[in-house]
Amino acid sequence: MTERVRGIGGVGVTLAVLAGAAGLVLASTVGPVAMGAAVLAAVVLFLVITFGAVRVGTVTIMGALATAPMYKGLAPGTDAAVTPTDALFVIGFALLLPALLKGRVNLPISYVAGIALVVAAGTIATVLSDEQLFSGLALILWLMVLIGLPVAIGLWGPSPRMVDVLAWSYVAGHMFSQVAGIGLGRVNEAGRHLGLTNHPNYFGQAGVMAFALLLYLWSRSTGRLHRTAVLGAGAVAGMSVVLSGSRGALLVVAALVLMIPVVERSITSGLIWLLAGALLIISIPLIFSIAGDTPALDRLSGNTSSAGSDQIREAGLAAGWDRFWASPFFGDGLVDLFNIHNNYLEIAVGVGIFGLVGYLAVLYTFARPLFGHHELRRLCYPVWGYIGWGTFVPGIYDRSIWAPVALSAVLVFGARQQDRARDAGPRNRQSLPLASPTATDAAERTP
Repeated sequence: MTERVRGIGGVGVTLAVLAGAAGLVLASTVGPVAMGAAVLAAVVLFLVITFGAVRVGTVTIMGALATAPMYKGLAPGTDAAVTPTDALFVIGFALLLPALLKGRVNLPISYVAGIALVVAAGTIATVLSDEQLFSGLALILWLMVLIGLPVAIGLWGPSPRMVDVLAWSYVAGHMFSQVAGIGLGRVNEAGRHLGLTNHPNYFGQAGVMAFALLLYLWSRSTGRLHRTAVLGAGAVAGMSVVLSGSRGALLVVAALVLMIPVVERSITSGLIWLLAGALLIISIPLIFSIAGDTPALDRLSGNTSSAGSDQIREAGLAAGWDRFWASPFFGDGLVDLFNIHNNYLEIAVGVGIFGLVGYLAVLYTFARPLFGHHELRRLCYPVWGYIGWGTFVPGIYDRSIWAPVALSAVLVFGARQQDRARDAGPRNRQSLPLASPTATDAAERTP
């Protein structure tokens, strides 16, 4: 009887593969886009059959994190709404869907209330907007990073070791972007490096997020070799911020370093990181004697390039305030916001003051655990980096920001369970759940 069932199952798999292959062949005859999708689907199908959906899904999510630092540079066009990073996230979570369906998340009240305000304000602003289609599309993308990405990660509930791997995937992707960018000579006319992104500010932004993740990885490192690797990657991330010429990114990294004594509750740790930062600054002349100009420091001194940028930003902020006061409660839609160069004013203009309050409540939810006591609280460093970076740039649904920020959902959406386990007694501290138990942990232990 068992052999018969196995035989029937094998026939079913074979028929499914043949049907899928026929569908892929048919799709490939429609056009180049469909052909590319068919090839991708065929590769995914082969990998799933060979290695299993959970493993392929996990590696795909790692690929999404690795490509996130330069996702706009990898997009097929400057105005592309969907990027390879988006596709990897969708495919990865689709393959992990059984684990997601078994997971549970504990959504904090501040997060639920914030999302409710954002959805209500965004919907009203879109309905009242003169460009409903574009505002609606922007709202969907925004909600995907505010709800879809962090909730999916929370439901997945990766183990601490897997969280470390995902964080390293982002860091490795940014380092690859930096090395490849230097090798390809991707430097603009002002001497600012782009890496594999499409703008120096995005390159600096990815450097900030990588640096913030490395602060988390430092706390997870064990052994001299591991810590040396984290310090080396931190130096590379800091160098990328300087090479980008982004004054905002440089200031945010400095602010993160200054936060360390407060977060670690240790003056010694703060002094060590301040010393590391001082050594990086001292080494900057040597770095640029090899790499070329000193765009970030030169821009901080107010050169022609930074003066022109300041004028553009001032004009954008002035126009943004005018738009906000024209409709402070309902906004005028999530359209034409790029030149405002400030996330908070951008949101206030797009969805009104109530939408901004909801957004701040969401950020508060993700940022607050950094000052708690959980072993993974440093996952919230990227959130604080985003809070600071948001004062300088537009980017409410930028995936190179939200990919590392969403990792904190593993902690944030499981915090209540962790608190209850910790209160139950010291014996439970070594085995606190990050979220509800899922099939993921079991799959990770499967040889």
